[in-house]
Amino acid sequence: MFDADETIAAVASAPGGAMRGIVRVSGPCAVACVEELLVDGGQRAALRNLSQPNRLAVALRLPQFATPLPCDLYCWPGVRSYTRAPTAEIHAVGSAPVIDAILEAVCRQGARPARPGEFTLRAFLAGRIDLTQAEAVLGVIDAADRDQLQTALKQMAGGLAMPLGALRSDLLDLTAELEAGLDFVEEDIQFLAREDLVRRLSAASAAVEALREQLGSRGEAVQVPRVAIVGAPNAGKSSLFNTLVGRYAALVSPQAGTTRDYLTARLSLGTLPIELVDTAGVADLALDRIDEAAQRATADQARTAALTLLCLDAAQPPSARPRNATTTRQIIVWTKADLAPHREAAQVQVASDLHVSATTGSGIERLISAIVAHLQDAAPGEVVATTAARCRDSLARAAYALSAAVEQALGRHGEELIAAEIRLALDELGQILGAVYTDDILDRIFSRFCIGK
Repeated sequence: MFDADETIAAVASAPGGAMRGIVRVSGPCAVACVEELLVDGGQRAALRNLSQPNRLAVALRLPQFATPLPCDLYCWPGVRSYTRAPTAEIHAVGSAPVIDAILEAVCRQGARPARPGEFTLRAFLAGRIDLTQAEAVLGVIDAADRDQLQTALKQMAGGLAMPLGALRSDLLDLTAELEAGLDFVEEDIQFLAREDLVRRLSAASAAVEALREQLGSRGEAVQVPRVAIVGAPNAGKSSLFNTLVGRYAALVSPQAGTTRDYLTARLSLGTLPIELVDTAGVADLALDRIDEAAQRATADQARTAALTLLCLDAAQPPSARPRNATTTRQIIVWTKADLAPHREAAQVQVASDLHVSATTGSGIERLISAIVAHLQDAAPGEVVATTAARCRDSLARAAYALSAAVEQALGRHGEELIAAEIRLALDELGQILGAVYTDDILDRIFSRFCIGK
């Protein structure tokens, strides 16, 4: 573990030349380290007497330069800084030799170079942020597009921490009430009605399950949403895949069952990157073991995709056509629109229908717009990928414990057993937020940070 009693310093701005560069110093001696570099005695006195965060225009004496270096000094002398320790930021001209000289001078005055992620780690250890917010800081740094940036900023502002914290607080209160009743088990005192217990446990269980579903399709290695094309054999899935990808990537044949495995391709729909998946056709009866395995793979891809495109053959009779999407993560796409009689097409046309033709290109732009709109609408509920990967197992165990607690409450089991299950759920939620942590967990998270953050 890092020693929070040491004063640390690092370059906090991006590498390379710029109008401004930043050197950040934090720790008990942060103000004193900077004070020793100031040329003017009045500036040193002003810095020493600061009691509130402030900005000072100062000049630094650096041995590498013959003249004093003018810069802006932002100072947090108390606990109102990011790390809840005295902190100073020196803002100077963004020349690499200048910034390096400032960092070297600060370290000569007693600071040591910060390790990767050490400023954010100190903020976490001081209670300024929780573990999900710390991971969101890394999400902001690593964001590859505007959507990922917005997701990370929302999580950093407490989009995940606040609901999880409220849930954990409710469960702590519930545990306290249950255990208070156990202390007076021989008395005729009821601290918590069984109906109220079942209601509160059910609400907590539903909240965890909703969060599990929210994180279910997120993975550490998958930074873009997956869109799976599914449907019956020979429904035009591979033709649609090739049209969206813009090249002949999937084998197309009039014979049903040509695709026996799934294919993937990365592409951008406007500014939205996606991973498109072409799957094997799903029939009512598998023909052989290979076909059965292909259909299982299709089911797996559909389950983990952010969105599925259900392809239906518009050339088939109206009686053979299902009408509605089966989930909110699905769009119905009527393929082979160029082969469908105009009379039949008019009979099935409703506002939500999407008729496309891979041959003529008809309806493809409308389909692309629908995919983008759906994925963008779903984006605010997401979290950064590193958080999703870390939290998935903890959420599964918390959900299992709360489900067991609900069953025990409904079965009129002893309250000590119910309290034990709730405590298991609390431990798992505590690991997500960082209320319960180990050095190994912190090392895995903060070792990914760059120096200065």
